[in-house]
Amino acid sequence: MTTDGSDAFAPFLKFLQMWMPIAAPQQLSQAILPGWSLISVNETNSSAPDTEQAVVAKASYGRQLGRLIDAVEELIRERPPSATPPAAFEALHMLAAEVDAAKLAATTARFDRLRSDLAQLRTQDPAEFTRQASALRALLDEPPPG
Repeated sequence: MTTDGSDAFAPFLKFLQMWMPIAAPQQLSQAILPGWSLISVNETNSSAPDTEQAVVAKASYGRQLGRLIDAVEELIRERPPSATPPAAFEALHMLAAEVDAAKLAATTARFDRLRSDLAQLRTQDPAEFTRQASALRALLDEPPPG
């Protein structure tokens, strides 16, 4: 036995060495933000990634796309009607409908999560549930602004 007492741990260390490869994963990874699609902007896909990142920090790609679709659809409405509108106009209308459907689906999913969270709160913290439900009812009973 050594003077520092390290021999006393030898059987335990041997036990750990024997079981670690079986009990512990050899590789451990966990997704961060599962379901998110992160867009990478770098020198490979942008001539000015720092500028692009600054722009996206002010207005997301989705917001930019939405504003462009709204503006182009407004320009299309201002045009004199023609017997056969260009195919690009129909493609833009279809894209706008797809974007609107995605927004609606996301809104529905958020409300589903809210209902689920409230149901969980009701069972885990009834007092907090009552407080949150009252605040939500008050908000829903307010007349819309304007």
